[in-house]
Amino acid sequence: MVVFELPATREGSALRAVSLGSCRVRNPMFVLRDRGALRILAEGPTPTHTAEEAGQSLAFFMGEQTIPEDLNKFVFEYDHRPVQERLGRALHQGADVFLLEISDDKQFSYENTFLNQNFVSRHFVQPYRGALLDWYREISRCQPAAESTVEAALEKLRIGGFRHDEDMAALLRGIHLEKRNGDEIAATLKALTSKMGGRWVIVGPFTIPGDKGDVMTRRRAFNKALRAAAESCGATFFNPTRLLRRHGKEGVLAAGVSIYEYEESFYPTLGAALIKQIRTVGPASGASVAPPNAGTPLAPLPLPEITRSALAIWLEAKTVAFLRRCRSRLRKLYRGLTRTSPVRRAPP
Repeated sequence: MVVFELPATREGSALRAVSLGSCRVRNPMFVLRDRGALRILAEGPTPTHTAEEAGQSLAFFMGEQTIPEDLNKFVFEYDHRPVQERLGRALHQGADVFLLEISDDKQFSYENTFLNQNFVSRHFVQPYRGALLDWYREISRCQPAAESTVEAALEKLRIGGFRHDEDMAALLRGIHLEKRNGDEIAATLKALTSKMGGRWVIVGPFTIPGDKGDVMTRRRAFNKALRAAAESCGATFFNPTRLLRRHGKEGVLAAGVSIYEYEESFYPTLGAALIKQIRTVGPASGASVAPPNAGTPLAPLPLPEITRSALAIWLEAKTVAFLRRCRSRLRKLYRGLTRTSPVRRAPP
């Protein structure tokens, strides 16, 4: 999650925005920051792939939800959790536009906590050298793991010298995967937009033009459902596929073939397209919308961090430059008058 501010332009004033999603929307914002195109106010290392994960991330950083310590690495990637205060304050200040990437309709969860699919695979399946592969294949079909599968996984863990205690058994029995349909995604989006206010841009997964394989076919159907869900709650839908049509997959995708990642050299172009979409839907006034149902606001950030907008900085810079030009012209005028004036002689 990244909270950032776009500077004022001739077409409109400064805008504050929040991006939620994976590195596909996060990395371009940092590239644009390094180029001076935006200012990052706060950020947290919490990648999300679904609307549910994004909602959980917002609730966590705003102090409305806690994450059990033993699930940290499945939500935040690491055993330790990120610092909440700075990002929470920035979120409580509100935003003009929310940019939300939804790249998957399948959601891992354990009890009341949503889990990141990549982190479940990376930190729960891969470290145990195949002991949990059969269990993972079973729950990946969106069905609860059979008790026989759980027992077999625990035995493989025991033989491999890995932990196989009651806590591990509880995870194997409790982690499950569910597929969200369009109506369920629309309901989650409606709850998010109502809670946070502002304008919303929903970013779907890219598809490769001409690729009619199963993955791209599913993505096209998913994007169609996402567009309908976005429109149902007044949000705008952005389909990155248009960029592949315009620039070609060799210049857009990592190594020209990846179906998950963009080429790093394409980040500036992708970022510019996302910023253009944000400015298109953002209110002309640029006044940040405070979350209507965000609970009691936290203490505001120090003045130089939040209330000193890009517009104020731009006006100050213009004023200083104008005064410098005036002083320079006055000096030139004075020197010119001195050269052309008659020489004063000392009295006799």
